[in-house]
Amino acid sequence: MNLADAAIRLGNNRKIMQSYWDFHTRKQNWFFSPNPNLAQATTKPPSFKGWKSWDTYTSKQKSTLAVLAGFHYNAKDIQRKNLHLSRLNLAFSKWEDRLYSVFWGNLSSHKIWLCNVFVGDAIYLYNKTNFTSSNKHYYDPRQILNGQTSLIKRNSYKEVAPGDIVVIGTGHVEIITSRVNHFIADTGFCSIGAGRGNNEEGSGNGQIKCDGFLFNATRELDNDNNTYFHL
Repeated sequence: MNLADAAIRLGNNRKIMQSYWDFHTRKQNWFFSPNPNLAQATTKPPSFKGWKSWDTYTSKQKSTLAVLAGFHYNAKDIQRKNLHLSRLNLAFSKWEDRLYSVFWGNLSSHKIWLCNVFVGDAIYLYNKTNFTSSNKHYYDPRQILNGQTSLIKRNSYKEVAPGDIVVIGTGHVEIITSRVNHFIADTGFCSIGAGRGNNEEGSGNGQIKCDGFLFNATRELDNDNNTYFHL
């Protein structure tokens, strides 16, 4: 398995990808990650035994279960009645042991972009490396461009291979899954990521997008707006 394989595996986890989107759109105040070492990463409680267990949970654990049960993330709409207890019990079973709900600051009214979270999570799945700065947050695209990470910059776009990381412009980052060769157009690439601004089929979180023939030059390899790195 290389980094591209790990990224595709991550993208196929719809529970994580949906949590990215719901955090991005401020529907909830956390997202799921396979990395337990991130700041504010919250572990699933060991068991669920009714309201007695519920009362021992942290506010972050309650928030996670509330969202999974279809309640508001602040859990204030939960009432102590059997129907709500059943929904929480079901939510507990849906919370995978190896997923951690991550609570990062979301105080502004703007959407939170998680392209760097996807890359960081994929790297963690690939080799268990914490691609994080000192505050235990994943490096953002500007930090990658500025050489603040352990990533190695490609000297030429001709060296680019699946599993490389591309920074598009200065504010977006994805993982390359393959190269695309056109007969009468420049060579391009396909990449996978998150934080693309929509969640539609073919372009949403965790989906592969490819260089378009003639019209879309964003994913052309020979594009001065793209900078390439590898582990």
